[in-house]
Amino acid sequence: MKIGQALKEERQKLGLTQEQMIKGIINKGHYSKIERGLENISIDTLFRIILKHHIDISDFFNKVKYDYYTSEDKKAEELKQKMLHAFNNNQRKKIGIYLNEILDLKEHQLFKYRTIIAIASLENSLSDLSLAFKNKIVTRFSEHENWVENIGALQLFSDCMKIFSLEQVDYFLGQLLKHYQKNSCSESMRERVAIICNNYLCYCYKQKLDGDNIEAALDYLASLETTTHFLLYQICHELYFNLFSGNTEEAAQIKKLLMKCGYQECMEYWQI
Repeated sequence: MKIGQALKEERQKLGLTQEQMIKGIINKGHYSKIERGLENISIDTLFRIILKHHIDISDFFNKVKYDYYTSEDKKAEELKQKMLHAFNNNQRKKIGIYLNEILDLKEHQLFKYRTIIAIASLENSLSDLSLAFKNKIVTRFSEHENWVENIGALQLFSDCMKIFSLEQVDYFLGQLLKHYQKNSCSESMRERVAIICNNYLCYCYKQKLDGDNIEAALDYLASLETTTHFLLYQICHELYFNLFSGNTEEAAQIKKLLMKCGYQECMEYWQI
């Protein structure tokens, strides 16, 4: 969907005329051509219209982003969704098919790495991956100069944590938590860090590892705002707090409740 089409759709949902939509921002003639795709809109003007009418920015850009993707970007996004569905439904044959399609992509190397590791984890075959391949991923991650704020690097660290040594994981997680203790960040970034903490706690518990950042990861999850957005992460804190404290019965009850509430897919994806 083009930006002009998305603006028209939002305007019609709000029950506004074109004049009401852009009053005090731009002239009607220019805006009319924007809706029809005949003229472009500046970023400044777009944001002024969106903010003026309290349009959800995330939803708006999700509508238009595919129009600005390359054909390969679109293919990668499609494969991400297909692979996630196949994982959640344990469709092993489809996972293999999608992996081959992902490996055929010309770009999206980080996506390829994350997929290979996810499949190896599912099949308990991480030990079969070559040392050279593992080192390649660790090196690629380390190449990001400001990795603590790089979304691609954080996704790679979160999804491929199992191939790092515990010493490496503890070092990088310690740096990450230290950075976000000193610097404010968006809600979405706090969520990314929360997922990394969750995966780290799972990594340590399942492998029976005495990680240096177990307490710090628990503290981070406990420190999240008490909003509905972070509710599940706070429940994860209670789950892992009880597991590491030896309260297995209480942890089992929390896990049972999550499954009863329909969070089976999240628990699989988050490795709870």
